[in-house]
Amino acid sequence: MSRRWKIGRFSLQRLSSEIARHVFDAIRYQPSRLDLSVAYGASHHAMPPAIARWVTSEHTLPATERAGGVPYRLLRKATRMAEHLFGPVGSALTRSFSAAFVGSLDRAAAQVLTLPLAGGAHPSILVPHLHDVAVVAIDMRGFSNLTGVLDDSQYLAGAIGEYLTMLTSIVERHGGVVYQYTGDGLLAVFLPEVTGQDSAAMLSSVVTDTARELHAEFDALYEHWREEWKRAGRPDSRIGLGIGVSYGRATIGLLGPMGKKQFGVVGEPINLAAFLCSQALSGVLLVEHASFERAGTAPPEGRRIRLRSKKRHQRIDALSVPYGRAATRRSGRRRRSPPALALPA
Repeated sequence: MSRRWKIGRFSLQRLSSEIARHVFDAIRYQPSRLDLSVAYGASHHAMPPAIARWVTSEHTLPATERAGGVPYRLLRKATRMAEHLFGPVGSALTRSFSAAFVGSLDRAAAQVLTLPLAGGAHPSILVPHLHDVAVVAIDMRGFSNLTGVLDDSQYLAGAIGEYLTMLTSIVERHGGVVYQYTGDGLLAVFLPEVTGQDSAAMLSSVVTDTARELHAEFDALYEHWREEWKRAGRPDSRIGLGIGVSYGRATIGLLGPMGKKQFGVVGEPINLAAFLCSQALSGVLLVEHASFERAGTAPPEGRRIRLRSKKRHQRIDALSVPYGRAATRRSGRRRRSPPALALPA
């Protein structure tokens, strides 16, 4: 009897573990495969140029973007209502089941779109291959201190959700694809096929428009939080936003172990963007200077600096642009980071 009970208990634990694993796989974040497949279809050699231009232009119209955001606005309202009626558990369950449902629809729509084109010679945007991309790395400055000062898990989770939602909406509004969240930041990739621009125009837009809006919206959100903290009697905490950008060729597509592949990007542009982001002060954008030459566009106004890379005997020329309110004259590096050398523009 004891042996049977142990076997039954082990089987039940294994079944519970499998169910939990499938639930986590269903709700984990993945970039929209439909958006990537639209880009694939627009750039496919079998697609007539007129239809390709129409697909790209329609996909980036403000009305199309607003329509695409309707399900997410409804989801936010539903989660707020569930939290009000059933508490945090109800909100979490609503988000989980909704994310699984939306993810299934996204994968099905992408498969329907790419199936007629699968026989062509052009590789699918989801099959790993080299591609020209602009990579944006974003990170919050002062996050560790913020977690200690607030000391409220529920409030902190809500604030981080609000912050990441704001960043994601701006990136996607400008045609970017968020492919990884890093706790208090994210990694995003911009592809010419998705943005509907050539490489030069795309990089210029990322550096001048996207980065500027990211800093401006973060400053507004920070002021909103400070007012909330003051009303609630919470202590103030100094935080900011750092951004790193690099452009070049990287491997993109579905990457990862068998059965758990997700869209990812690997290569030197990712390493450079992440390094530049780690060196950027609050309110500062750092862009690898050679990216402008590779993309075929002129750099905007900014301070040109040289950073010591983590690799031995390597220096990186970067453009430092102070967009946020917290930007200082000595932009381009964090405190206790290797010194940056100013270069002539």
